[in-house]
Amino acid sequence: MVAVTILGAGVTGLTIASQLPIDYKITIVGKHLPDDPVDFDYASLWAGACWVGVPDSSPRDQKLQIDAYSGLYKIASEHADSGLRISEVREVIEQGIHASPDAIWWQNKIPGFRFLKPEELPKRAAWGMAYSSIIVSPQIFLKWLKARLTARGVRFKRMAVHDLDELRHLGHDILIDASGASSRFLPSISEKTLVPVRLQSLVIEKEWDQGFIYRGRDGYYFNFFGRPDGTCYVGGFKDYGLEDRTIHDDQRQTILTRGSQVLSQVFPSDNLKDYKVLYDIATSYHYRPQQAGGTRVEKELLDGQKVIHAYGQEAGGFSYSFGVARAVAALVSDYAFELPVSSHL
Repeated sequence: MVAVTILGAGVTGLTIASQLPIDYKITIVGKHLPDDPVDFDYASLWAGACWVGVPDSSPRDQKLQIDAYSGLYKIASEHADSGLRISEVREVIEQGIHASPDAIWWQNKIPGFRFLKPEELPKRAAWGMAYSSIIVSPQIFLKWLKARLTARGVRFKRMAVHDLDELRHLGHDILIDASGASSRFLPSISEKTLVPVRLQSLVIEKEWDQGFIYRGRDGYYFNFFGRPDGTCYVGGFKDYGLEDRTIHDDQRQTILTRGSQVLSQVFPSDNLKDYKVLYDIATSYHYRPQQAGGTRVEKELLDGQKVIHAYGQEAGGFSYSFGVARAVAALVSDYAFELPVSSHL
């Protein structure tokens, strides 16, 4: 039996485990687990958690995103209790912002894609698109996936890890590094290329079954994702290069004002008192820029351990989830073919 340890119990680690052979001995190690109470260090719980394609992606990263879409779409179609829902998402873009329509590589690859007609666009918008996406209630989905993995025999172990060598005693044949931003602080990796992105947003109690993104000039940005659990994720601020997790009241008010400007039919007021706010979010994620190689999915032999790295996704783990998982599973298969694994038979 091949023994695999996965470092990281976020969406990346969980989806990787779901794609490995059922007869593997799998242990997921993490400081934070899906059943934990609120902790902003557990980034997957606080993500916008909607599949959104990333323009200017390399062909490899495009495949990772499309494979993620397929995996999320299949679960949303078959499991109503999973916390996933297929919803139309509209993106509206001002002139000079984002890629041109010709650069939207996913336009012929996912269901329901169309470019918006001029009469469908807000005043300042140059163009826009609509497509079927998958919107996630992360607290539900992560617990749902953990329960299914546990039923398969996957073990979860809470552990604060300071370097990969600390995991050697678990006796694995293959170690998967899904440590995300923590890869910067693990001495055997010391990832230097990750770029931090600070996010501020809020979650309100409201029923809506669609998604909306507005990309404007001078940092004007707004998104609104109606989740299947009766809440909406309302964003937001994306501050590149920052990790500050302070809730800024002025940014919250700016989010409300922008929503009332560009999505008034759904979000008519800019007064905080008109909404039932469940919580504010100020968190961060770290991605690996395309010029640094994009998402890191590769093998490396480190001090005798057969390691597979899986981190650095732009737009967060959900848009890459099952794509990275499938790519990692293929590398695991390569490693398993090379073993011997006699000590585990």
